[in-house]
Amino acid sequence: MSSNPAKILTQQVTDAVLAAPGVACLRPGLRSLLHLAASRQPDANGRLDPGTAVRITYDSRGRVAALQVDIVVRAQHQAARTAHAVRLAAAEAAATTPGAVRVTVTGIV
Repeated sequence: MSSNPAKILTQQVTDAVLAAPGVACLRPGLRSLLHLAASRQPDANGRLDPGTAVRITYDSRGRVAALQVDIVVRAQHQAARTAHAVRLAAAEAAATTPGAVRVTVTGIV
């Protein structure tokens, strides 16, 4: 069985982001995730593909050059603090510097 390192890294980043305090879900948002859940098949661990909410760009050596994460924040949390926590968690999961990570808050629920 072959594995795709890019997909594995994307899933690791996704798991780290979803575990950060204040994150409600990844973009495109809860309603879209529920709609897409019917059409997307979960992986062997029961997790859905994050779609375009986590995008990783690699340099010529195969290392992470940039990481873009789109999140929806829970209303009782501050968006800036949540984005900072996501940035640190994503950087750690991708073994890159926090400066390579860009977090966009697409909504608050």
